[in-house]
Formats: sequence, C-alpha cells, structure tokens
Amino acid sequence: MKKIFKYAMLFAAVGILSVGFTSCEDDDNNNDGNNNAKEAALSAVNKQFVNQTVIATYKKLADDCENLQDQINDMSSQADLENVCNMWKQARQDWEWSEAFLFGAASGYSIDPHIDTWPFDVTAFNSVISKFNPAENEDDAEYINHIVATTQNFTGFHALEYVIFRNGQPRTYSDLTANELYFAKAVAADLYLSACRLEAAWAGIDNVNSDRQQLLEDEEQEPEDNFGEELINAGKAGSRWKSATDGAIQIIAGCQEIIGEVADGKIGSAYHGDDINYIESPHAYNSIQDFYDNIMSCKHALYGGLNATGKTPISGSLMAYCETNHAKEAAAVEAALEEALSKILAMKRPFVLNYSDESCGAAIDALNTLDETLDDLIKVLED
Repeated sequence: MKKIFKYAMLFAAVGILSVGFTSCEDDDNNNDGNNNAKEAALSAVNKQFVNQTVIATYKKLADDCENLQDQINDMSSQADLENVCNMWKQARQDWEWSEAFLFGAASGYSIDPHIDTWPFDVTAFNSVISKFNPAENEDDAEYINHIVATTQNFTGFHALEYVIFRNGQPRTYSDLTANELYFAKAVAADLYLSACRLEAAWAGIDNVNSDRQQLLEDEEQEPEDNFGEELINAGKAGSRWKSATDGAIQIIAGCQEIIGEVADGKIGSAYHGDDINYIESPHAYNSIQDFYDNIMSCKHALYGGLNATGKTPISGSLMAYCETNHAKEAAAVEAALEEALSKILAMKRPFVLNYSDESCGAAIDALNTLDETLDDLIKVLED
C-alpha cells in the first residue's frame, strides 16, 4: 500500500509539472529548503540518540557487567550470592533498555541471540555439568569456555540466571557446586566481553577505556563498524542510512521491533498457548520487569536518553521534534506509550505462574495500539 501511494503521488506530480513548469520550479525550491531544514533537524536528533541513548546505555551495560563479573569471581557466601543476584538484575535492566536498538551491533554481530536466548536448556546443562569437571580439569574447563563462547542457549543472561536463582529468590550458596560456580564465572566473563563489544561498536573502539580495548584485542573481538558514526552521518558517504530521515525512521522501527516482540512473543506466546515454556527470566521471576524495561527502552530512544523517564521528551529528541512538527501523531504516541507501560505494570506477578491472566491480554492490546501510533508517526516523517 505504501508503494502504491508513493507511486500515485509521483504520477500526480508529473501531471502538475506538465501544466506549469515555473510554478513547480518555485515549489521545488521551497521543498528543497524545507527538506534541508528537516534533514538538519533530524541529523541533530540522530546525534542525540547515538550519544545520549545508545552509547550511554551500552557503557552502563559494560560497567555493570564488569561489576557483575567481579562480584561472581569474589563470591564466597550467601550474602555475596544475594549481591550477585541484585547485580544481575541491574545488568539485566541495562540490556533490556537496549532492546529498542537491536539494529546495528546487537543483531549484526549476533550478540542478541548469543546472550539473550531462552528458555535456557536446563537438561543439557545438568548433563554437561555432571560429565565435566571444569573446576579441576583444564581440558574440561577449556570445553566449558568454548561452549559458553560459541552457543546461544547455553550462555548469557539466562544461563547465569538459572545458576543463581530459584523460584524468584537467590539460591542457597551452599547448594552451588564448584563446577556450577566455574560455569557462572565463564558466563559472566562472556557477558562482559559482549557488552564491551557493543559499546565499542557504537562509540568507536578508541572511545572505550584502555582495559576494554585490550580485552577486545586479546579476544579478537574488535568491532569492524562504528554504527554511531554512521547514524550521526546518515545521508553522507559511508553510512548505511541514505538520509537523516531514514536514520530517524530507523529509531522508530527499532522501537516497533521490540514492541512487537514483547506483545507477540514474550507475552503472547504463553498467553495464547502457543508455547507456555517460552517465558523470559522465569527463574528470577523477572519477566514483567523485563517487559517494562523493554518499553522503557522505547521511551529512552524516542524521548532523548536514559534521563527521559517522565512524560516530557528532552529537548533535541525525536519526540520533541515530532511534538513541534507533527503534534497530533506525537500526542497519540505519548499517550499510547504511557498506557502500555501502565498495563504492563498491572500484569499479575509472577508472569511464569500467571501467563494466562486477563491482565496479559490487556497489556498486549496496549502494545498493539502503541505500535499503530508509531506507524502513523513514520508516515508523516516520510512525507
């Protein structure tokens, strides 16, 4: 439908051109001026998005994953384990805050499926951990390190979640085996490496600290791209985005991708009975917090950064631009966003025990409405 509409408008423009060349030339000049102003404004929007949302989020993720790794390496008591669980939730929130911009390094380098695939394969884990002794055997340790680094449902947030949580609470520290602890350390190290790569891929490797640069070099994980630079320079040579407008639309499309995933997959799969095992963060009872933070990632992306937690977009953000230039559509998005967040908070907890509750359906409906308002926003930005 969009292509048909655009071609119809193009044919209409050709018809007008045949009637009055001088008038259209003046219109073209005006349109060029308007388009240049729009491109300049959206270029500034994209720059703020890169610096205040994407890079800020990934830096926080890397900082908190480093802290998580350190705490796991030093863990020796129940109190330590409880601190590790709290730190997991903090790093987990950072990651969920990034899911509105999975385009770029997270998808391009397959980091998203590597560190955030669920459900964790508990049967395979129990089999492996009973056959191998990485805590004492170097060959076994090398094997565990290899599968943690190369698989996608045997590592990441949910692998670590299973080791440290049971039924929404920290495990009993004395129940942890030496091999489980080794596995947790390996997973935490891999998480930190992935977070460093995300930060470097958007900020540029020269703009992350020297320890992270060295880690990426040692592990041969230096990013090949600078996605932040490309988006800031959208419309210029070397950027995968052909215009600043395309870059801004990519921000919205990234939001729509996670909104659809939360509605259809993260909530919908279990709620509709398609797959009652497809439940994110079930061992920590963190599912609803994950959903909420996913939609907060949309707010951060649209409203101007990690400090955009209220109902007013930050100056220079995409929503601030839209409030000025497309007020009707912007107001609809803002109202739908608040409604979606509210409906997610109202879901009956924990999700893993209440996935068929009516509150889940209400959240799905609100998310679908939000997605529709973003469709409308893209349409006016494309004009």
